[in-house]
Amino acid sequence: MSSVRRRKNFVIFSLVIMLCLIGYINFNLNRQSLLQTSSEYEQYQLSMMKESGMLTEILDEGEVVFIEDDTLLEEKSDKENIDDKDTENEIDQESNADELSIVDSMDPSRMQDVAVETSTYINETLTNKSALTSSAYFIEGRIERDKKRSEMIGYLNDIVKSELTSTEMRDEAQNIKLQVISNVDKEVKVENMIKAKGFDDALVYITESSVSTVVHSDNLTSQEVAQIVDIIQREVSFVPLDNVVIMNKK
Repeated sequence: MSSVRRRKNFVIFSLVIMLCLIGYINFNLNRQSLLQTSSEYEQYQLSMMKESGMLTEILDEGEVVFIEDDTLLEEKSDKENIDDKDTENEIDQESNADELSIVDSMDPSRMQDVAVETSTYINETLTNKSALTSSAYFIEGRIERDKKRSEMIGYLNDIVKSELTSTEMRDEAQNIKLQVISNVDKEVKVENMIKAKGFDDALVYITESSVSTVVHSDNLTSQEVAQIVDIIQREVSFVPLDNVVIMNKK
């Protein structure tokens, strides 16, 4: 009796094992089939998108696309290379434009013209009657004077730094810049010396050939004018007295 029961248990166990093996094999076959179908479907989708132009639009918009088609990868790589070259060309064109601008300024007379134009503008601004009526004249005058000078210094620095500049032109630009710096130093000294004479404020502008001075005072006496002239002669001796202008700002 026990022998029959053991045989039945063995048969049942064997059937269970066989069913498990059959199920496992069937599962693997179905999975491979699904994977193959899925891969074929993806390739079909990519092919249809390429033919319809949708894939090109996606690549143009910069979206990341992971594909196994070497042709598409090459097309995307070529497009990126073209974009990089276009960017480099734009940068080169901007650089060339800056260089051309500097080349146009290589004429020595042009540098002198810029210096004269700057001086004329500052002089006219500081001695303008409408400007003298402003309650913030001395602050506004200094800001405008320093602003225009900074623009001219920047122009001269571009010439000095350019590889296209000749030695002669570079020396000329350096000399003009050093002269401007020297004049700025003299202006500060003259202004402080004038204020030391009892004036509330003073604004001075010095060029190679002229001196413009505006002092904060209701009226200037002949003695006060003589004191200011004496200061200017001592600090800016290279400018003739005929080119010295002294004004008062009430």
